[in-house]
Amino acid sequence: MLTVADKAKYQRHREKGTAVYGLWLPMLLFGSMGAITWAIRGTGGWGGIDGTIVPGMTWGLLWYYLCYGKGIDARGIPLWLGLGIALGGELGYGQYVSWIQGKFMVGDAIIPVAPWIGYAWFVICGIGWGAPGGILLGWALDTKASRRRWLARLLIPLGVGFVGWLLVRTCPSLFFPNYHLGLYAGELDRHLSRTVETNTQNFVVAAWWVGALLVAALQRDRVTLTIGAIIGGGFGVGFTLAALWCLGYSYALGYIDWWKMWELNAGFNLGLLYVIALYWATGRVDKAHHPNGDPIESDTEAVLFPNLLERRRSISLVLAVCLLLFIMFFGASSNVGVLLGLYRESEVDQYAWPLARVALFAPAAVLILGVTAYKIGRIAWLSRTRTWRGFEAPRLPERMADLMVVIVVVGAATIWPSKIGVLYALFLCIALFALHRLNRHFDYIDSRPDPIQGPISGI
Repeated sequence: MLTVADKAKYQRHREKGTAVYGLWLPMLLFGSMGAITWAIRGTGGWGGIDGTIVPGMTWGLLWYYLCYGKGIDARGIPLWLGLGIALGGELGYGQYVSWIQGKFMVGDAIIPVAPWIGYAWFVICGIGWGAPGGILLGWALDTKASRRRWLARLLIPLGVGFVGWLLVRTCPSLFFPNYHLGLYAGELDRHLSRTVETNTQNFVVAAWWVGALLVAALQRDRVTLTIGAIIGGGFGVGFTLAALWCLGYSYALGYIDWWKMWELNAGFNLGLLYVIALYWATGRVDKAHHPNGDPIESDTEAVLFPNLLERRRSISLVLAVCLLLFIMFFGASSNVGVLLGLYRESEVDQYAWPLARVALFAPAAVLILGVTAYKIGRIAWLSRTRTWRGFEAPRLPERMADLMVVIVVVGAATIWPSKIGVLYALFLCIALFALHRLNRHFDYIDSRPDPIQGPISGI
């Protein structure tokens, strides 16, 4: 799904690429915005799949933006990337926090548990959160798969996941802490029920990921194999490292919101993994194209149906922006209404909608959906002409900066007056710094069409 859309721009940036602008600055950008949006995902008003859309679509749009600056078309990536990582939003992990502290809840009592068990389940859960996003992103990047290959991609991982479920059912002592004490016999209390449900779900998703990687290996699908391993396996480690913040509850309870610190760190870590995946994916674009931007192998569909592909990619991008903004304001209406005194905190949650909340959210919803419908209609109309190029996006740098500021303002408003908001501001400054440096780099390269020997420095 990554193709060269602006050959002149692509050629200039391919010749002048450096690790600073291709890897390190994007890491600051993705990591900082990932920290903020992942923390937003964990705030009241957002949760589950819909909450995880916020960081997912944000990373997807940043991915699209950095590719755009190099002449590479990635309009189809944001929607798939965002929806993929959002699937992990249904996985639970809350009880693992007490496990790494050596505490296991049974009814109203606390019994010991080995901390390594908690860390092991954090790794499995982290894989479960990252795996769908990595696999779906790999599939999106590999667009030439046949129906037969797609059938194997869909069915075999499901089969492996089902085997994982059977394994949990037949060998529960391997998956449920303190099983040897007979705690899981008879009717379970809410803590044990949560353990059974959460551990089963997390292990099944991790097994699905193994099945998806197995299919990719058998099909010699290097893209899905690499991206899936980076995002899924990498976040298994990154998620666990971020959870170390929760040890603060044992040593400095009440000092700061350690859970929110964990979320900030987890989002930062996952953002870094998406940059590594982006860096590798753009390298694949270089291998698939001549230095002048011409593809080594022609895409038959792109030749025969250019406007169809242009329309499909542009609509996909518009839907990604729509979903991000809609979910952002959907969740924000919960806490912002409390902040404005329109209703009490006890009257709202993620799905509770008093009339005042409806009135607060309705204007934003109507505006977002109306603009989206207009954009899609305009794309459909313009795509009738063969001269239309949906790739062009005037004022894109300013729009990306505006979007980042809106995200952070909404996020800070929903946690006011928590002192964690200071970190939101800090991460926004880091993200805007990285964005500004990247924009200057893009402008410098684009302002000098003649080949320049050697790396660009001092920008």
